[in-house]
Amino acid sequence: MRSAFNWPLLLAAARVWATEILVSGFNYFVMMMLVWEPLWGERTAHQIGMSTRIVYLFVFAWLLLKYADHYSPRDLWQVGGLWLALALIFEWGGSALINRPVRETTEGWHVLDGYMWPFVLLAYAFAVPIVGTVVRPRRVRPGRRRAPSA
Repeated sequence: MRSAFNWPLLLAAARVWATEILVSGFNYFVMMMLVWEPLWGERTAHQIGMSTRIVYLFVFAWLLLKYADHYSPRDLWQVGGLWLALALIFEWGGSALINRPVRETTEGWHVLDGYMWPFVLLAYAFAVPIVGTVVRPRRVRPGRRRAPSA
């Protein structure tokens, strides 16, 4: 009987998500706090940083699927759900570990005040299904090169 989960894809997706979190750390602590915020203020820095994050989430989704052996539409939604769950666990678990007040944790959720965190969460959930359905990256087999185009 076939498993309901594509475990190789989910494990690769967890590794890609962990890599994305490292990139997001650089995006937040270096680019947003040290570059954009002194230039344009906290809210604009947040908007630039979150917009950048949404873009590279789609890039990470494309890279994941480009090297995936196989996947179905159901697998794409499972990866989106995994990325969303990991992001929320990381955000709320990390905030709880450092005793960060809920008010501070939810500050980025205020879309009407110009914050974009809910859009980042939507990108976590939908980047892989969108890329896998619309873009459909062509698989590159490790060790094999594509023939040069004429």
